Amino acid sequence: MEVSSLIQMYKREKGSSERANFENLYEAAASFCNPSSDNIQSKRAKGQRDDVERITDVGIKARRMFTAGMMSHLFPQGQNWIRVVAQDRDLMENDAVTRALSSTTKKFVRAIEDSNFYEEMGQCIDHCGYIGTTALYCEPTNERLLNFRAHYINQFFFCENYLGEVDTVIREFKLTARQALQQFGDDCPESISDYAKDPARSTKEFTFIHIVMPRENFVVDSTEKKEKPIASYYISLTGSQMVLESGFDEMPYSVARFYKTNYEKYGRSPAIEVFSTLPLVNRMEVSRIRGAERVSNPPWLAPNDGSVRRISNDQGSIIYWNAGNPLSKPEQLRPVDNVIVNDAMIEKKEQEIMDAFYVPLFNPLHNKQNMTAFESSERLNLSLQFLTPAVNRINKYFVTPILERAFGVMLRAGMFEELMIPELEGANLEFDLVGKASIASRQIELFGTMTAMQQMMQIAQYKPEILDNVNADKTARFIQEVNMVPVDLQLSEQEVADMRGMRQQQAMQQMQAQQMQRANYGQQQNQRRW
Repeated sequence: MEVSSLIQMYKREKGSSERANFENLYEAAASFCNPSSDNIQSKRAKGQRDDVERITDVGIKARRMFTAGMMSHLFPQGQNWIRVVAQDRDLMENDAVTRALSSTTKKFVRAIEDSNFYEEMGQCIDHCGYIGTTALYCEPTNERLLNFRAHYINQFFFCENYLGEVDTVIREFKLTARQALQQFGDDCPESISDYAKDPARSTKEFTFIHIVMPRENFVVDSTEKKEKPIASYYISLTGSQMVLESGFDEMPYSVARFYKTNYEKYGRSPAIEVFSTLPLVNRMEVSRIRGAERVSNPPWLAPNDGSVRRISNDQGSIIYWNAGNPLSKPEQLRPVDNVIVNDAMIEKKEQEIMDAFYVPLFNPLHNKQNMTAFESSERLNLSLQFLTPAVNRINKYFVTPILERAFGVMLRAGMFEELMIPELEGANLEFDLVGKASIASRQIELFGTMTAMQQMMQIAQYKPEILDNVNADKTARFIQEVNMVPVDLQLSEQEVADMRGMRQQQAMQQMQAQQMQRANYGQQQNQRRW
């Protein structure tokens, strides 16, 4: 593809009115939820008109609790939150397939834990809380097999296909001349490499763009990077020169959009949903502080005749006035500010912000006292069910694509020899994400199953044949799957069949022994009669 066309696409996306409008929104939200180092105490968001000083910290608190809650529900530490499974679930009934996929899952989870996945994914989830749009990149490096990089919204742009799916990502970044020579080597433009060879000019920065998009004329199963399904172009904006052309087997970027509304390409965040409430709480906090100061330090009313020397509210201070003129005595005004009412109003608005960030769902038992065990369990289950839509949206459109990229990297590196079995030849694999919130949706199925079983048992009291409609073995395996029983603790179908066969053989032997015993007893009784 021509360099001029790629640069034109980059400039179009960067300079679009939609992008400019979105930047105004997320910058205003960031001023309350994640202010930059030079914007901690004041707010300099574009087009924002309210108090210059930021008083409230509820946005920062809500963002941190949102990130912690989402990470603990999506990727719980110390728990297997992912399983590699076959798309054809009938294959999962084969014990050899189950063992192979279980071993593959352990290797993949170990590789994820050894990488920087949790650190970079945490930043992406954090971006979802107050920006609404984020991107994660996966690549192999010389130091580790899997390396992830989270990109802030001001670093990338993207395009959608006709289905509304992100298929093109454009990342803008800067490199010094020395860094450019390290990354691109002989492919580095000569004008930049000249700077890198001069120590006095090697720190000069240059702007590059990285464009990843579908390749129109790719070659299936080709090992040539320039023939891969996903094209990769590194372009130096200095001189508009193509630096490196390469390719990937799958999309290395995964773009998340937390809320996606109609006719909007960029995603919205919980902070943007309460965009008007955040500055309102800030103004209310300012009013509360001013009211509290008036209560603790009321203003004075003094006649303008020069009889009062100095008015002060300091401890032990003395105020002098002309006692010969009663009208010159200063009087301290009594303020009518109701600080308690202001506190209740602020608390209500802050709760609206916390609700938008799902904070009550992450801690549903907060401020809940004198609850029975059943009520606590029901509240926890309901909170997980309410979180399920948001969690499933992140899992499907953000987490799963980046995991497929990481799995593909490991598969091509020959890390999964367990999958080379005849039963899995030609089979398609996928991920079953089983974090806390993901399990909640399966728990709903299990709850319905157990409710149906209880009702059927009641009918079975007068019609036992109704239980013929239930496959007890598959029901047991479904219960084990939903409750995440480790595969090592489950007996295979063959082991269960052998155990039942042995039990049946023992029962037959015992029955034969009892029959022989009764026969011998009958013979002894007949002999006694004769």
